[in-house]
Amino acid sequence: MLSTISIGRRMTNKFLSHSSLSTLGLQSCCLSGLSKHLWKTVGHRYFSLSNSKCQELSAVPGDPMVTDLKPDAQDIFRTAIRSVYPKSMIGNVLNYNSVTSVLKVQGKTYKLNKNVFVVGMGKAVPGMARIVEDILGSHIVAGVISIPDGIQEQIQEENARLLLKDSSRIQIYEGAPRSEVDESSHNAAKAIRNLVGKLTEKDLLIVLCSGGGSVLCPLPHPPITLEELRQVTRLLERNGAGVIEVNTVRKNIEILKGGGLAMEAKPAKIVSLILSSFIGDPVDLIASGPTCPTQPAPHHCIEIMNRLGIMRDVPESIRKFLEREAVKSSQKLKMMNSTQAKAELDIIWDSIQNIVVGNNSIACEAAAARATELGYFPLVLTTKLVGEAKKIGTTLAKLAKFIMMCYDRKTNMSPNMELTILEVELVAGGIRKEWINFICNSVDRAHNMSKDLCIICGGEIMVHVKGTGVGGKNMEAALAAAVHMQELFREKEMSVSETRMCFLCCDSDGHDGVTKMAGAMVDQNFLNKVEERGLDMKDYLENNDSFGLFSQVDEGQYMVKTNVTGTNIMDLVIMLVQKPIDRKYSWG
Repeated sequence: MLSTISIGRRMTNKFLSHSSLSTLGLQSCCLSGLSKHLWKTVGHRYFSLSNSKCQELSAVPGDPMVTDLKPDAQDIFRTAIRSVYPKSMIGNVLNYNSVTSVLKVQGKTYKLNKNVFVVGMGKAVPGMARIVEDILGSHIVAGVISIPDGIQEQIQEENARLLLKDSSRIQIYEGAPRSEVDESSHNAAKAIRNLVGKLTEKDLLIVLCSGGGSVLCPLPHPPITLEELRQVTRLLERNGAGVIEVNTVRKNIEILKGGGLAMEAKPAKIVSLILSSFIGDPVDLIASGPTCPTQPAPHHCIEIMNRLGIMRDVPESIRKFLEREAVKSSQKLKMMNSTQAKAELDIIWDSIQNIVVGNNSIACEAAAARATELGYFPLVLTTKLVGEAKKIGTTLAKLAKFIMMCYDRKTNMSPNMELTILEVELVAGGIRKEWINFICNSVDRAHNMSKDLCIICGGEIMVHVKGTGVGGKNMEAALAAAVHMQELFREKEMSVSETRMCFLCCDSDGHDGVTKMAGAMVDQNFLNKVEERGLDMKDYLENNDSFGLFSQVDEGQYMVKTNVTGTNIMDLVIMLVQKPIDRKYSWG
C-alpha cells in the first residue's frame, strides 16, 4: 500500500532544480494579463459579469457575505476539460487548406489526394476520430479504430456528437471488457495490421492513441497465443507490476507495440496524435508506443519477471521468445555501437510525427487562466500528482488549513506553533520545505492583491478497494478531504462562514470509477449537511462507498456530472480558499 503521495515537478523556478517522484512540484501560473473578474452587488445577490452566472450568498449575523465557491470550482474544472476536448486538441494540430488540399502539421506539409488512412486505439479515440473525419473526411479512404466494449452506447446516450458519421469509412471494433484482451480486440489488431500493411509511400496514415489503447490492440508474436498474453498480463498485475512494467513486457512480445505499427506501415508517412494519460507524457508507453521508436528490451522483461518472482509461472512460449530475442539483441549490439544504433532508428522514424495533442498540463494551464478571469490568484501546484485517494484528500485538507493560517499571518504576526506543526506534517507527507515557502509567498501575494487563492493539481489518483461500496477514486479523495476538514476545522475555532474553501476532485473522462459522475466537491456546508443527516463519513470512506454518501447529500448536488467528455488526461483537483476578512478567533 502506498504510504505517501508521490508528486513530480515540471516548472522552471530557479530554486526547483531537483526532480523527484517522491516530492511535490510547484508552478506559479499567475496570468496577470488576463481579464479580471468583475462583480456587481445587487441586494443580497452577486452577479458575475464574466460568465453571467449568479450565485446565492449566505450570511451569518455580524459577518461579511460569503460566496458559494462550488460554481466557480466547477467552472474552472469544465474550462480545463474543454481545453482538451477532441475538437480543441486536434483542431490545433491539423491545419488543412481545402483550396490547395495541403495539410500542415507542426511545420510539415502533406499533399492530400484521397490518400489518408486512419487507425486508432483507446478510450478517447471515438471523439478524436470524429474530428479527424470532420477535417479530412473527403480524403479518408479507410480506417479501423479499436475502442472499449460498450462505449458507443454510452456516447450515444451522453454525448452523441463524439460518434463517427453514418457515412464514415472508418470501421469500429469494440472489445477488451474489464480491461482484458479478448477476441474482439485481437480481431481489431489484425484488421489494423492488414490495413497498414498495404500502404505506399504516397499514403498518409493518421494514428490516434489514448489511454487504454494498449489492451485494445493485442497482437502477440507467434507462437504466443492470445490466451498466453492474457495470462502473463494477469500474472504481472497480480504480483505488483506497475503500468510501465506491464507495457514494457507488452512492447516486447507484441507485433504492433513499441514502434511495430509504424514498421508495418512502411513506407507510408505517419502522423500519430497522442492524448496522454501518463505522468510526464512518455509517448513510448501510451498505448505501448505503436509509432514510437524504441530498441527491443527483452533483457529488461526478463529482469522484471525475475524480480517479481514469476518467471516459473510465465507461459513457456513467452519465456522462450524473450530468451531468443535477448540473444539476438545482444548479438546486434555487439555488431554496432550506440551511435550506429541511433542512426538506424533515425532513418526508420524520419517519416513519423509523434505529437502529444492533449495532456494534464494543458488542462491545468487552462484552469489557471480561467481562475484568473474569475478573480483568483492561481497556483498550479503540480501536474504530476500520484497517490492514494485517502492520502491525497488528507494532505489537501491540511494544505487548505495551512493556507488559511498563512493568510492569518498577514494580520496576526504573533508566533503560531500550530502553523509550524502543520508545516512539518505537510513536509512529512511529501511536500518539500522550499515549496512550502513558495506557497507562503503565493499566499502573501494573493493577500496583497486582495485575491482568493486557487490551487490546481493534475495527475493520477489511485484507490485500494477493500469495501463493498460504490464510488470512484476522485469521490474517495474528496470524501477523505471532508473527513479531515471536519477534524481540522473545529466549530470552536471556526464558524461555517469563516471556513471559506471548496475542494473539487474529478476524472477528466467524465466517469469516476463505475459511476456516471466525474467526481465530487466538498465544503463546510457539506459537512453541516452530512451532520444534519446523521451520516458517518468515516464509515462510508472505509467501505469505499463515496457515491453512497454523496448521493444522500442535497440529492447528489455535491457530485459533478459532465457526461462522457471524449478526453482522458487523468484527474484534476481544484481547491479554492478565500482570503479572510476579519478573524474573531486565534489558532492553537
